[in-house]
Amino acid sequence: MNQDELQHLLSKYNSQTATPEEKRVVEEWYEHVNGNEPDAGNSDLFAVKNKIHKKIQRGIKKKRNHTKLKLKSFYINLFRAAVLILALLGGTYLYLKQSDSGASTKVSLSKEKPIKPGGNNAVLLLADGSQVILNEAVDGQVVDQPGVKITKTKSGELVYRFIGKSNLEEAQFNTVTTPRGGQYHLILVDGTGVWLNAGSSIKFPTVFSGASRKVEVTGEVYFEVSKNKSKPFIVNTDQSEIKVLGTHFNINAYPDEDYQRTTLLEGSIEISKGREKQLLSPGQQASISKSSDVIKLKEIDDVEAVVAWKNGYFQFEKADLQSVMRQISRWYDTEVSYNGQIPVKEYNGKLPRNAEVKKLIEMLSYTGIHCKVERNQITVNPK
Repeated sequence: MNQDELQHLLSKYNSQTATPEEKRVVEEWYEHVNGNEPDAGNSDLFAVKNKIHKKIQRGIKKKRNHTKLKLKSFYINLFRAAVLILALLGGTYLYLKQSDSGASTKVSLSKEKPIKPGGNNAVLLLADGSQVILNEAVDGQVVDQPGVKITKTKSGELVYRFIGKSNLEEAQFNTVTTPRGGQYHLILVDGTGVWLNAGSSIKFPTVFSGASRKVEVTGEVYFEVSKNKSKPFIVNTDQSEIKVLGTHFNINAYPDEDYQRTTLLEGSIEISKGREKQLLSPGQQASISKSSDVIKLKEIDDVEAVVAWKNGYFQFEKADLQSVMRQISRWYDTEVSYNGQIPVKEYNGKLPRNAEVKKLIEMLSYTGIHCKVERNQITVNPK
């Protein structure tokens, strides 16, 4: 395995998207040195490196007089792996650019319980009111519902498959909700892929039996809609209705945002609010204010930046400070407060969503966003 492959593997392990086999490859460093199964959910690979290093040192002293040649080769390889982990983590870097640079770096961290980045975490609410905590459910069939088979795959996604006609006169509705600090991927019965960001939800029928495929969403959701010209796909939010036949698009409809933003990556969509309607082309974004029915369109230079969250990153494009911190607050499930006046600046850049909060604060400080962490809260200071 070369360095690029190992870097990709460690990235998957750290974001909790690695398969059991991939986790085993990473964790066998523990198994050889410690003889015990490590915590598979541990995303703090920096701590992993330190533990490996300490175990190596103790192992070398304890077994110095036994099979020296084999042990030397074995421990050298383990130490190289540990060093590589440290290098990969230490090399994670955020480049953020602001209009006035040159600010000094100040980082203050208390010794409170560390704030962790989010991961795959969601709840499935069934039509009868019962709930399934998806991150705790075992792989395989999750629950029985008429006409569909609902399974959780090894990669952690929820899949609906049509298996026959339902005897119910009305469709059953399910809801998948992610908490703050959670995300999830599911595939609806028509093959449409849905990605939920933190603090989001989708309500949908288990079987699309009518003339259209209607769902309701809150928060931020990315869709890859399965094409069906005879049955349009319709997404309802508290601000708008979006009609598609088959396309890729992202909706940001958090209640604490001033605007609902819908961005089209592929295909075409029609968005409406009241009597206002707009047809979007790929690369366009529609913005709707809560206080107005006007739909404003603009061209987006980099649409992939809009869905960076789905691929494991925060990506900011001319974002103000409060917008940056709201995204961080949702993903790290922590409150954000401000000391003093909030600066009026624009921020651009890319930040890995699997970074521990200490690294996160350090990277933000390069831009003049100075923070401290205490009592599970991030406080932004003016300087």
